[in-house]
Amino acid sequence: METCRNCGLGIEDNNDLISCFKYKTLSNSQEEKTDCLYFIERIIEDGEPLPPIQHLLLVEQELGKRKMKISINNGLRM
Repeated sequence: METCRNCGLGIEDNNDLISCFKYKTLSNSQEEKTDCLYFIERIIEDGEPLPPIQHLLLVEQELGKRKMKISINNGLRM
């Protein structure tokens, strides 16, 4: 399930709240985020999760690839 608690951009706060590194918002840790463009599963490397900034860079890189792919495909249409 895609929740803020499972997101690599989520920073655990007090009172079961999660702070979003991207949007700088607080939300319930169990709130469903299936429509969040920046949701990314936590990536564990050497037993430790990557920091939120690295998760954000990975998401933005992936979004950039999709954007480029769409613009290239649209440019080839005649």
